[in-house]
Amino acid sequence: MDNWDDLRFLVALSKAGTMTAAAKHLGTNTATVSRRIERLSEQLGTPAFIKTTDGWRPSDAVVRLIEVAQAFDGTLQSVLNDETARHSNEPVKISIGSIPIVTSQVLIPGLQRHGSMLDGVSITFTDRVFREGLGENDLVVMYGQPDSGRIVTRKAGQLSFRLYQQKDVAISDSWAGLGEAHDAYPPMQQGFARFARAPKIRVDSFIALFSLMKMTGLPGPLPDVLAAQDPAFVPLELEPTHAPFQADFWLMFHETRRSDPAMRTVVEWIATCFEDIAQANQSVASAT
Repeated sequence: MDNWDDLRFLVALSKAGTMTAAAKHLGTNTATVSRRIERLSEQLGTPAFIKTTDGWRPSDAVVRLIEVAQAFDGTLQSVLNDETARHSNEPVKISIGSIPIVTSQVLIPGLQRHGSMLDGVSITFTDRVFREGLGENDLVVMYGQPDSGRIVTRKAGQLSFRLYQQKDVAISDSWAGLGEAHDAYPPMQQGFARFARAPKIRVDSFIALFSLMKMTGLPGPLPDVLAAQDPAFVPLELEPTHAPFQADFWLMFHETRRSDPAMRTVVEWIATCFEDIAQANQSVASAT
């Protein structure tokens, strides 16, 4: 390979999945990204990427190259962050990908409670719902344990979910829920089991579902931490002893960032944010 800089374009497109997103990440334009990828394909004698309905997928010819480039990039970033932490007043930038309910109900409140833990670190939150892998993020918080690979994983904490209703509203046979792509998610399965039919109205997030349930009076699944914000919501249970669904959330980052001081700081901060939720749930359980 004549130009090592081409590896940046290779890694960016593999993470972003589209030429436009890769160009934005690199601070260039789509024509430049396309030209660099074409040049790399010519050098390899085979297409570097394959166009799919979900975007551009790396071909087998560049998978190993991407692994090497990502390992180098992660190691370099760890060294740079270590030097920045010791010799510069500039904050280290860390991008966190997470589903909106975790970002809004766990992490953002944690900024107020434990912001001092992030001294020297600048955080960017991005929504990550279904996409696999780290993408353009330095760290991802996701539902369920990630697949093994060249990543470091750690259980971050739990959120509890159950069906809720407004206490002064008569329950009908209809309910509200998330979009069809979420139907296999256990909180949605609670709704299907209780009402034996699909939701009457669907939205794309728990935040939107919370507002919808308030406006329409329809019951539906919510995380306890969100439902607790409105005293009008009470659990809708099949039995008084019916336990909520406990969703495990995990965080992951590339193994080359294991020694990165900024990454270690953010990991501990996320774990602390989830500990706040666990303590709040214990307090509620003790009160009842």
